Amino acid sequence: MSKKPVPSKRLSKDRGRNRHSVYIGKEIVRLRNLSASPYAGPAAPKDKAGKALKKITRVKA
Repeated sequence: MSKKPVPSKRLSKDRGRNRHSVYIGKEIVRLRNLSASPYAGPAAPKDKAGKALKKITRVKA
């Protein structure tokens, strides 16, 4: 019979948090470069109030 697979070791919380901070750092740089690009147009204003009204399907009494 073959051996049982060894259960994978869980990553420590610190490693996951560190990886997330690296991702956030890269994402900030990417977004900053994107906004500074000559092809980036002005951001369109978001109509959040109108969107929220569309989502309401029933009114609770």
